[in-house]
Amino acid sequence: MNEFNLSKLNAKVGDNCVFVSNLAVRYQSAATPEERMAMAIKLENAATMLRISAERLATETKDVYGGKN
Repeated sequence: MNEFNLSKLNAKVGDNCVFVSNLAVRYQSAATPEERMAMAIKLENAATMLRISAERLATETKDVYGGKN
């Protein structure tokens, strides 16, 4: 992997952060318990995607630039 791919992964992490933030705002403005539950499930899934993307970015960054094991 090279620095260009790291940039793409970094952009993906940033996009996922924005998506999670938008879902959090929608969760706060949900009017009914059903809407809140639906938003909570979407928020949990989006947070998991963000975690996976961030872990991949960390691993790839370590592979490109080196680091301690």
